[in-house]
Amino acid sequence: MEREIIEEIRNKSVFLIASHIRPEGDAIGSALALAISLNNMGKEVTVFNQDPIPRNLQFLPMSTEIVHEIDDSFHYDVALVLDCGDLDRVGNVAEKIRRTGKIINIDHHKTNSGFGDLRLINTYKSSTGEILYDLLQEIPIPITYEIAVNIYTAILTDTGAFCHSNTTARTFQIAGELVTRGVNPSTVAEEVYERQSASRLRLLALVLNTLEISDHGKVGSVVVLSSMLERVGATPDLGENMVDYPRSIEGVRVAVLFREVSKDQYRISLRSDGCIDVADVAKEFGGGGHSRASGCGVKGSLPEVKDKVFPAIRRRLIGSLE
Repeated sequence: MEREIIEEIRNKSVFLIASHIRPEGDAIGSALALAISLNNMGKEVTVFNQDPIPRNLQFLPMSTEIVHEIDDSFHYDVALVLDCGDLDRVGNVAEKIRRTGKIINIDHHKTNSGFGDLRLINTYKSSTGEILYDLLQEIPIPITYEIAVNIYTAILTDTGAFCHSNTTARTFQIAGELVTRGVNPSTVAEEVYERQSASRLRLLALVLNTLEISDHGKVGSVVVLSSMLERVGATPDLGENMVDYPRSIEGVRVAVLFREVSKDQYRISLRSDGCIDVADVAKEFGGGGHSRASGCGVKGSLPEVKDKVFPAIRRRLIGSLE
């Protein structure tokens, strides 16, 4: 199917590139790298994401050209949907994309539903950025600095700065090749991880006060409420990665972030050390992701949501110990 995708890219002229709501480095980096590649081939490209681009990714080349609305009257030959386990994950334009000439699904999540006319799904790759790098080599498209820094950021963020278990020898090989194209690892790391607003640190102080340890120290959780964001003047994206703090606690096997997105609606981020498959937990609530990192949405008040999510984790923890 990769050969068919390459032929579509070579032969079609007008492309839409979309990635999932609440985007992170892999979604944005992959989308921008592909957009720059297609532009360099003389193609007409629109890059869409429903949500604002996180502050720490706004340094990426072409990030200012991402649009947040799509004109109903505009026609695209091909929609390339990146890093989405399901088409609905693109948000409010899912139905518009379904009416596009052809949909190409490029992803690395094991919970991918297999949507689209053509699919390039490899769950053994660290990131969609890694899949894309290999695809560009096959087309072939020269890897410029602008493409390289976007792919490097995609890989860096989805491997947790090359610390997660999805990091392989091939991942390091690609990263090394991208460095030879001019990527400066320390500069990218500084932009992604070391530039924080004062409001994020103030938010962190509030979030850490919600820390809860349960199940004999095996489950750690924190909460981000809308009222906290308002109190410190923070945007919703600043709370995205705070699940990493309970995950870092010694003895914690599963970490959970409960993030309020609206009244009686919570976004759940799950992390595991491998003792359980948190993608299986997320799937129970209509979400998905990876075995060690996944997410889902759950309706209800915070106590009601916790009463749904914690038992789902607990059942699997008990099963893993039997």
